[in-house]
Amino acid sequence: MNSTEFTNGINNNLSQAKLSALQLSLYAQGAKIYGTYNATNNPVVDVLECAAGHKGFHTPPVQLLKNKWNRLIASYGPQAKFLEICHSGGAIHLKNALLTSPESVRQRIIALAIAPAAIIPRRLCFESFNYISKNDFVTHLDILGKRRYGDELHVLEPHPDANKWDHEFLSPTFKDPLERHIVDYVKNYGGKR
Repeated sequence: MNSTEFTNGINNNLSQAKLSALQLSLYAQGAKIYGTYNATNNPVVDVLECAAGHKGFHTPPVQLLKNKWNRLIASYGPQAKFLEICHSGGAIHLKNALLTSPESVRQRIIALAIAPAAIIPRRLCFESFNYISKNDFVTHLDILGKRRYGDELHVLEPHPDANKWDHEFLSPTFKDPLERHIVDYVKNYGGKR
């Protein structure tokens, strides 16, 4: 891979992150959203990072999430709830951040995992929701997680316009659950505008 291909890959991933953030912002109808972006390196490095995360290694995104929660709790108070949305390998980072946070912080977090590489169990946070398309295999790689928490996984029929391997965050398959949970969060927990 030459430097141009690498730069284009980063720009493409960053563009996808911006599109995702824009879509979430539209669902939130003006409520503030905060994001933690973990850049894609290349498929091999990403798989290694996920494997390290499954083994419990504290990767940089885990600390970024914990720092964000501490700032939000300091700003909004210890009783505020925060909707944390993750996708694919981000679910591993979120799970590890929850595992290494005190109960007082974990009970502030509502986890919404889209096509997660690890199921986020309810016991780790205030509430959790895990969604996967029938046409995605990534979550099935979390064999231990599926054995323990498979009953917490919502398997969705793929949208007719979804790609064959229905794993993308912006897949139309996940539009309704994303929008529903964001609107519910803003309504019930008063997302700040």
